[in-house]
Amino acid sequence: MTVAQAVFPIDLGAYQYLKLDPANSTLTDEQRKALKANIELVRDAIVFFTATGAARGVGGHTGGPYDTAPEVMILDALFRGSPDKFVPIFFDEAGHRVATQYLMSVLEGSMPAEQLLSYRAAHSKLPGHPELGLTPGVKFSSGRLGHMWALRQRRSHG
Repeated sequence: MTVAQAVFPIDLGAYQYLKLDPANSTLTDEQRKALKANIELVRDAIVFFTATGAARGVGGHTGGPYDTAPEVMILDALFRGSPDKFVPIFFDEAGHRVATQYLMSVLEGSMPAEQLLSYRAAHSKLPGHPELGLTPGVKFSSGRLGHMWALRQRRSHG
């Protein structure tokens, strides 16, 4: 079985598309439970596909499972709950959380989960730093060295 034929082994269909209101500072028990489940699901998925990339010799930054995953899950819920109050882009410093970018692209329906099995492989469209226009669903570029140069150039020429 090739990577293209493989099935992503973590059930991303379990992701709960939570909506939070930024004006409400208290979570219900159901919201708290959904948020915790989403954090664990995202952590498991990122650890899995970045580890398989590392096992193939194309490892890199961990992608954010134990540092930014909680914040990204909260932001995703806020984006969904009040779309008129936010620009729904998960910017990160230097593109080091690119695995989070790719997973969120899958959860938003921009690419199939199986594509994550080719994380950082040549010609997979999943490079080590996010690039606008290359990976479906990615909404910002950090540049090849993570200095956001590509974003600056795209704005000045685009």
